[in-house]
Amino acid sequence: MPTRSRQVRYGSAPARIGIIGVIILAQVLVVGAGWWSGSRGVLTEVVENYSQMVETSLHDAASGIAIVISELNIDSIEPNTPGGERVRALIQNLDLPGGAGVSLVSNDGQTLYQSDNVRTVGSSYEAVVPLNQYDASLVIRAPVAGMESARNAATSAITLRAWLGGVIIISLTGVVGLILVSLHERRLIRANESLGSEIRNQTSTLLAAREGMIVGLAKLADYRDTDTGRHLDRICAYSALLAELARDAFPGRIDDDFIESLRLAASLHDIGKVGIPDAVLLKPGKLNPEERKLIEKHPQIGAETLDSIRTRYGHDVLLDMGYDIALSHHEWWDGTGYPQGLAGEEIPFAARIVSIVDVYDALTSSRVYKPAMTHSRALQIMEEGRGTQFDPTLLDIFLSHAGLFDQVRHDLQPSPLELPRNLAA
Repeated sequence: MPTRSRQVRYGSAPARIGIIGVIILAQVLVVGAGWWSGSRGVLTEVVENYSQMVETSLHDAASGIAIVISELNIDSIEPNTPGGERVRALIQNLDLPGGAGVSLVSNDGQTLYQSDNVRTVGSSYEAVVPLNQYDASLVIRAPVAGMESARNAATSAITLRAWLGGVIIISLTGVVGLILVSLHERRLIRANESLGSEIRNQTSTLLAAREGMIVGLAKLADYRDTDTGRHLDRICAYSALLAELARDAFPGRIDDDFIESLRLAASLHDIGKVGIPDAVLLKPGKLNPEERKLIEKHPQIGAETLDSIRTRYGHDVLLDMGYDIALSHHEWWDGTGYPQGLAGEEIPFAARIVSIVDVYDALTSSRVYKPAMTHSRALQIMEEGRGTQFDPTLLDIFLSHAGLFDQVRHDLQPSPLELPRNLAA
């Protein structure tokens, strides 16, 4: 089967731009990270110290308010109770510095009381003190005021200097990066060409080994049947020819790869005959019912043989097609064939092609139990199987181009030296 390779091009302008873009982005990230960690280190420490001081003050205030509430000597702080009203009045009258707001929240998350300014507090510091005797907590929130503007004012000059330095660094390293990428591209192109050649050689070797194995398996069965002459060569040629002629009638099913796979896989159609006794396979007379049952087992034997290969080495387009052909090339379009009784489109497409050309070759070839039929007589018999034994569309294509198949038959007739002794005499 022909192989196709595609060479990767590393030297294109989009590739270069992409690589340089990645380099610049990395530099921006490095410069930004350096600026962030270096210039803001001190400021971050100041902000953290301030935050700790604020949080400590808030916690102290919350603890003091909690002590006051506990000293009210009330049994309940629930709303609409005397104790609750005293707590509500206490919270409403609190005037904490910095715009801090106070809330009393039950343990189930319900806000019992809160000062009016709590609703206006956005980003804030927070302190929470539990009131265990009342199953609630006292929460104080103080807004963060002025910290962002102070920090931004202090860092604006540092930011400007950092970005100017970053632009200079990025520009210089970008030029150097472009030079290095161009040099690296040349090495990659040479390596790609060498690798592509090596892959093509290895692929060609593997395909040759695979095809050799398949041809060997097919020949093993062919040698058992001494009457077939160049049967395998003709079946492969007929199958590829019929598939090519049927390409337009079956769009999407047949392409060059399918035809090349079929040309080789068709040779596996009778591989199962290696499991049929010589007394049956080479019998010169008519088969009795028991012998007929034995000969009809060869599709299953062939399929099992190929399936064992797939199980060990994995699925492959060629092996899968060979499996379908070996198992189903004796199925009939009307469902009366063997071994599974498949009908119509249930029959694998490749097997329907091989079924037609296999019968044609059997009719026009000499066997120990019959002489070869003429081309015209074989066509008459095959036409009788339209819609019963054969796919009617494929058969019509075969019959309309029968002269081409007759020419292949003449070209691939065995020489007297190739014929079995009983046919060459």
